[in-house]
Amino acid sequence: MAVIKAQASGNWSSTATWSGGVVPSLQDTVYANSYNITIDQNIDLTGSTIDTSGSFIPGQLYQVVSIGTTNFGLVANGIVPGTNAGTAVAIANAVGQIFQAVTAGTATTGTARRIGGILNHINTPLGIVTGGGFTISSNYNVTGAYILAGSANCLNISGTANSTLTNSYAIGSPFTQSVRGILFSSSGTMTCSNMYVLGGRVAGTNVANGSHGIESTSNGTIAFSNASSINGGTGAYCVGVYALTGAPQITFTGNCVSTGGTATASWSFSLNSASTITYTGGSVLGGTGGGLLSSGNMTLSGCTITGQSGPSIQNSGSTSVLTISGSTITGGTADYGIYNSSIGSLVITNSTVIGGSGVTSYGVFNASTGSVSIQGDIIASNSTNGFYGTNTGASVTLCGSQTSSSNGYTAVVCPKYLVNPTPTTAKIRHAKSGSGTYSDFYTADNTLGQASVSDVRSGVVYANNSLTGTCSVPSAGSVALGVPIDNTTGTAILTPSGVWNTLTNTLTSSNSIGERLKNVSTISSTGSQLAALTT
Repeated sequence: MAVIKAQASGNWSSTATWSGGVVPSLQDTVYANSYNITIDQNIDLTGSTIDTSGSFIPGQLYQVVSIGTTNFGLVANGIVPGTNAGTAVAIANAVGQIFQAVTAGTATTGTARRIGGILNHINTPLGIVTGGGFTISSNYNVTGAYILAGSANCLNISGTANSTLTNSYAIGSPFTQSVRGILFSSSGTMTCSNMYVLGGRVAGTNVANGSHGIESTSNGTIAFSNASSINGGTGAYCVGVYALTGAPQITFTGNCVSTGGTATASWSFSLNSASTITYTGGSVLGGTGGGLLSSGNMTLSGCTITGQSGPSIQNSGSTSVLTISGSTITGGTADYGIYNSSIGSLVITNSTVIGGSGVTSYGVFNASTGSVSIQGDIIASNSTNGFYGTNTGASVTLCGSQTSSSNGYTAVVCPKYLVNPTPTTAKIRHAKSGSGTYSDFYTADNTLGQASVSDVRSGVVYANNSLTGTCSVPSAGSVALGVPIDNTTGTAILTPSGVWNTLTNTLTSSNSIGERLKNVSTISSTGSQLAALTT
């Protein structure tokens, strides 16, 4: 079978749970059908069979492989863009588009691959009831599943379960508020490998009742890896990953990508608890909604952080700390790279901040009294500034070079900030007459390849009076004739009389070499003494 629906609440592994008595397996699209299903084994729904339009299975999830002459908008009802009408809607004629078949189709040249899934809503007239859901409370794994919420949470991971979701999707409801693709309430770890997460379509009135791809209400860990993709939805407050309560630890490794959705408040992630996000490598993109840090802390390292029509990350918490290292932060087309909108802290080290392509698309915008520390280069674009601050009450410290754009935009616009003198090679660059040639301005504490103080004559003050030489240079008269010294040569000449005078006149001790040489016996004097003794 390819489409399977529950006929009773019970365990996944029980044939009595399923209509037709067949336990779901590879490439099956599975409906809760208003019942509650306990997943009591590892499940793999990975799809691979290719069907041709004309032989599509109604209710089956598909992904377009080839278009041919098929107009998928006439033969399929879409899951992601879908409605609740139960009739076919327009589907993009594009390879990779996912849809749910309504009919077998009419054309014969378009093909699509079957996709396995677990759903608790129905978007086609198949006599399937909405509601119910799936639960994992022990250590079981899910592979190759398209997890889509309807009028209730689709997959609930609870208790102390440690589960791994691989090559799967988690999507908030297209129709109903306050439902999640996955509700994570476990104190264990949910590992998401090559996972695609998407907020829903329904606009909520606040963050809590939006349609989220994954929502956490626990102190457990959600670990994304292997190029997972986290995306905001198409409705306001439809969030990709949302931390509602508890203190979950959320990690991203292995080139993950998070992107804000297409509505203003459709964030890719939102922390509304004492949670922590650690993002290592990968990309954080603004989309329209961006990502929201309203409380908790977030640490990013080695990332590409880029605003788009919305900021990549907005730090709106009063105590939240956003820490970034070894990353590139760039403003977007219409919004900021990083938006520090409240009194929380922003700490950036060993990173580069760059203005975007929009007039106010600053690399970093500090709009309130939150503290900001940036260690790294700040670069303006030809459209806007790299860093922009507006409040004199903010504590802002900048450390690194500041490069203006060739058309004159300054790297930093801020009414009040301090400069940290390290690193010592920091400079301010301004373009010359709108060209790509720059003049560099350095502070006195920059060595810029100048001589070490040990190589400069003792007492000589240089480098704008900030350095004093310590090298002692002898006078020319103390150096042998013709030997280079200072800006001349030595004048000292060594003669026998000079040596003798030095030994006898300068060395005045009675036991000196000169005095002793005066009393040394010679052959002639010794012979005369011996001759005198024999006469």
